[in-house]
Amino acid sequence: MQFSKRKVALCCEDPMLQDYLRRVLEQCPTLEVICSPPSPPPAEPLDAAIVSHNCLTPTEVAVLQRVADCGSVREAARALYRSETTLKRELAAVREKLGVATTLQAVVWAIRQGIIR
Repeated sequence: MQFSKRKVALCCEDPMLQDYLRRVLEQCPTLEVICSPPSPPPAEPLDAAIVSHNCLTPTEVAVLQRVADCGSVREAARALYRSETTLKRELAAVREKLGVATTLQAVVWAIRQGIIR
């Protein structure tokens, strides 16, 4: 029985870690490993993505946490003493790094990865 290969993207800032993960994953004959720069992940359909947690700065993690806590960008901006425009610009950079379309998707990704609570 022939199985199609599953596509897995590796997005790491650390080239040594990316090389190690690529070598390990390539040992599995049912995986096709796609290495990409830290941001954004490849646009083609993927079955899985491995993103290095250090791809987000501590400030970006704090911004995502505040948005999750406050429930809106406007309230998070007030709590962080930043303009809403500034916070939206920071969130746009986070969305681009993670390869997601919305801030909600970025927050959900960070919660699932254990980066925020």
